[in-house]
Amino acid sequence: MHNIAIILSERGYTLKFCLLFIFLFPMLGYAQSVEFSKDSIPVVDGKVVFSVNFEHDLDKEEFMKRSIAYLNNKLDPYSGVFLFNSRDSTVCRITDYLEIDAKVAQLFAIYVTYSLRMTYEEGRCTMTIWDFTYMEKTYFETQEASERKLNMPEYSGEYMMIDKSYTRLMTKDPAGRITEATVNRINEIISNLELSFVRK
Repeated sequence: MHNIAIILSERGYTLKFCLLFIFLFPMLGYAQSVEFSKDSIPVVDGKVVFSVNFEHDLDKEEFMKRSIAYLNNKLDPYSGVFLFNSRDSTVCRITDYLEIDAKVAQLFAIYVTYSLRMTYEEGRCTMTIWDFTYMEKTYFETQEASERKLNMPEYSGEYMMIDKSYTRLMTKDPAGRITEATVNRINEIISNLELSFVRK
């Protein structure tokens, strides 16, 4: 073994291996995280519901503290509001801006609004995301600029991600692309929460 180490050292491999181990070792825990796919959307009682458990050696208070810190400082949505907060759970209503395709002639973007709940237990935190509504960029921004409620078209998570019924002129598979962008955003939230929970 000593001889192998000497040979590797001479080629500079020992240092590279050690650095690789140092960078990858903390990531081993992250591989436990659930990652969702646009081709396998989770459904509960006919509704799109994403749910994931984070299991770490943390008490309820620490899970709550880290979750709130993430939601307040790192989530970075277009907009968001806390609907409920206690030592057992936190519920938010979040709106994200999803830019699907940015061409010179035409911008393809949509706003998605959803509910996000964090439930705290000893050693476990469960995140659930549900109640999706989508609105096209132009309609959403027109509604925002108006002082009264307008009758703008909205699309449910089931319409968009399960039925794939949404169409858009001159755009190939718009529902599939929006679904992919949504899933990517949810996976980003999962990864960042995991980082929040594993840090010392």
